Amino acid sequence: MDRVWRRRCPEVVLVDCSYDHDKYRHLAWDLGVKPLIGRRGTEHGFGLGTQR
Repeated sequence: MDRVWRRRCPEVVLVDCSYDHDKYRHLAWDLGVKPLIGRRGTEHGFGLGTQR
């Protein structure tokens, strides 16, 4: 049986606030991916591992 492997594009990309710039948001949307980018100057979440 032959398996066909397809590369799947993620639905969401989760990055830290160092990428908080409109050019990265537009790039993600143009690729069809929803960007979840932390805003600079805001508090971080409640611990590591809540969203990965």
